[in-house]
Amino acid sequence: MSRERTFDLLIIGGGVMGSSLAYHLANDGFDGRIGIFEKDPTYEKASTVLSVGGIRRQFSTEVNVHLSRYSLAFYEAFEERMEVEGIRPEIDFKPRGYLFLGNEKNWPILLKHQAFQRSLGVETQLLTIDETLKLIPDLNPEDLVGSSFSPGDGYMDPHGVLQGFVRKAKHLGVEYLYQEVTGILREGRRLEGVKTKDGTTYTCRSIVNAAGPYAGEVGRMAGIEIPVVPVRRMVYLIKPPRLFEYDLPLVIDPSGVYFLHEAGRQILTGKSRKEEPAGFNFQWDRTYFHEEIWPPLAHRIPLFDELKLMSGWAGLYEINQWDFNGIIGEHPEVRGFYMAVGFSGHGFQQAPGVGKALSEWIRLGRYETIDVRPLGYERIQEGRKVLEEEVI
Repeated sequence: MSRERTFDLLIIGGGVMGSSLAYHLANDGFDGRIGIFEKDPTYEKASTVLSVGGIRRQFSTEVNVHLSRYSLAFYEAFEERMEVEGIRPEIDFKPRGYLFLGNEKNWPILLKHQAFQRSLGVETQLLTIDETLKLIPDLNPEDLVGSSFSPGDGYMDPHGVLQGFVRKAKHLGVEYLYQEVTGILREGRRLEGVKTKDGTTYTCRSIVNAAGPYAGEVGRMAGIEIPVVPVRRMVYLIKPPRLFEYDLPLVIDPSGVYFLHEAGRQILTGKSRKEEPAGFNFQWDRTYFHEEIWPPLAHRIPLFDELKLMSGWAGLYEINQWDFNGIIGEHPEVRGFYMAVGFSGHGFQQAPGVGKALSEWIRLGRYETIDVRPLGYERIQEGRKVLEEEVI
């Protein structure tokens, strides 16, 4: 027996991006019924909870800086904003900064970006070797010429953030539908709804693709080609022989290896593998750690030469193969089909800004807080790329 339900707007993807949008729509006065689909109610394999939860404003494009500036301010007040019936979520935000280490090769780029970021109101600092060593006394400064530091940036508990958004959105009337979408109903340029795996039809006027690494598949359901694919990224938990007595910023080495503090002063580390094939791969690889991460990590922090690999995990980036930046806004040919996808590793940190911007476009037909038009789908049709030089 067929079943049918009606909504005004449906969001496909209940991670941090979809949940941020749902919250902003409901909080900002969207006049309609909102439903959000999430096929994994445990969020066990969700990109949000498998991320390291960092946020930075050190980008090389204006739109990315503005998105992260809004998002940082939002996360700073997150626990208060997401309070429901006197209960506040705990996200354990640590504003310890982001620290990009500079060698002779990347130092000119860091210099250029620091000047650009400061022109947009981001107080990025260029540190000498001595100043950098004050932040990280155990650092090996060999081959370094300085560092770029953005105080106030930092990292937090991504699971706490997600649950805070979900609980607040539900409190504001958003309905979470723990079903898998298997089809999008479209007639010409008009959307009519979706079908789910259990056979239910949900009718609506508008659909938002916030499906993260599954965004390409959702686009194909609507007959739209979206150049977003899933790519594995691995994170490793290590324990050094001596725990640092000071707090680490999130550190990015010129080798591409990053590291930061985890609970109990253990260390999270990882590095993007450029040759990683697209696919839904959630297996983490010890060999990659030993061959590609440990050597540059031990070079930069000699103490790590005797570390212990405690555990690891793998999650998925939603890689935008066009230019590695988000795709935000309404599709120019299929009215009512909106996108918030393809962030290529900086979706968690930009989710509040994206949610705010897309909420304004859906409700008002214009961007007021952040102009994200440079990240519209139109750039793909027109052959334009947004070239971001600080993608990790």
